[in-house]
Amino acid sequence: MTQDTKPAPIRPATTGRYARAAVAALAVGLVGGVLAGRLWGRHEAGRDYVHLQAQYQQSVARGAQDLAALHAKVDLLQGQLAVEKSTRSGLESSLLQAQDELSRARDRLAFYDQLLPPGPKGSIGIRAFEVRAQGPVLHYRVLLMRNAASDAPFKGTMQFVATGLKQGKTVKITLEPAQAAGGQGAQPGALALEFDQFQRSQGLLSLPDGFIPRAVTLDIYEGKTLRASGSADVPLADSP
Repeated sequence: MTQDTKPAPIRPATTGRYARAAVAALAVGLVGGVLAGRLWGRHEAGRDYVHLQAQYQQSVARGAQDLAALHAKVDLLQGQLAVEKSTRSGLESSLLQAQDELSRARDRLAFYDQLLPPGPKGSIGIRAFEVRAQGPVLHYRVLLMRNAASDAPFKGTMQFVATGLKQGKTVKITLEPAQAAGGQGAQPGALALEFDQFQRSQGLLSLPDGFIPRAVTLDIYEGKTLRASGSADVPLADSP
C-alpha cells in the first residue's frame, strides 16, 4: 500500500531571505523613483528658466526701443521749442524797433507842430513841395496835412500852375498830369485828392513843347474854394 507524500515544510530561514529581498527591492524602487522625480523636476525647471530668460530679454529689448523713441521725441520737441523761442524773440525785437521808430516819428511831428503857426481846425497845410525837371516832364513830390482830424475825410483837388518862358515871353500854364487824370467834374489839370490827416503824393506833369518852367504853384481846392497854396522853384538842368 502506497503512502501519501507530504511537501516538506518551508523553513523559517528561507522565508526570511525572501522578505529581506522584497524589502530591498522596494527600497531600491523608492530610491530610483525619487531620483527620477528629481531629474524630471530639474529638467522642467531648466525649461522654465530658459522660457523666463527669453521673455526677460524680449521685455528688455522692447523697453530699450520705447526708451529710444522717447528720447527721439524729446529731442524733436526741444528743437521745436528752440525754433519757437527764436521766432518769438525775433518778432519781439521787430515790434520793439517799430515802436521806437513810431515814438521818434511822433516826437518829430510834435516838434514841427510847435514850429508851425496854429490854424483853424481842419485846415489844410502844404508841409513839403518840390519839383524837378526830367526831360519833357516835371516830377513832383508833395506832403499835405490837416491841422486836426475830422469826422469826414478831406475831399478836393490839386492843381499845378507853372511860370516860365515860351518863345522868349513869361507865361503861366496849367500843367496836365502825365500819368493820371483829374477827378470827374474837376478843373482842367486837377488831380483828385482825399485823405484824413496826412497825404503823400508824387507823380509826373507834362510840359508843353518849347516851354521852360521856372517855378510851379500848387493849389489845393475844396470844390471851388482855395484851401492852400504853395510854390517851388524848378532847378536848372545843370544844377547839382
